[in-house]
Amino acid sequence: MKKILIAEDDPFIRDLAILELTSKGFSVESTADGNSVIPMLLDTPVDILLLDLQLPNKHGFEILEEISQQPGLVSLPVIIFSNENGADIEEKSAQYNASYFLKALTGTGELATKIDEVLQ
Repeated sequence: MKKILIAEDDPFIRDLAILELTSKGFSVESTADGNSVIPMLLDTPVDILLLDLQLPNKHGFEILEEISQQPGLVSLPVIIFSNENGADIEEKSAQYNASYFLKALTGTGELATKIDEVLQ
């Protein structure tokens, strides 16, 4: 079973994603706090990180920078799932080899499909 960490502070979106992904057979952990992402990743390895950019206490790009400096995490697949958008956001996401999804235009079914694609 593939394991996902969802870093999302909006409880409605987080709960919808958890419901959809667990129904597709994924094991899901979650956090709403940017400061807890790296410790969680180091404590319990996951197959993929679903990352909101606008988290309390630490922005998603700060988290990506920390991931890029951790030998055990540098190859972790990341899907950025955010409403923060623009060419600069997509470009910066690509610099970290992270896939980018705009929440407002993405259904949870599409999210599960994208996760499957990234994990293959």
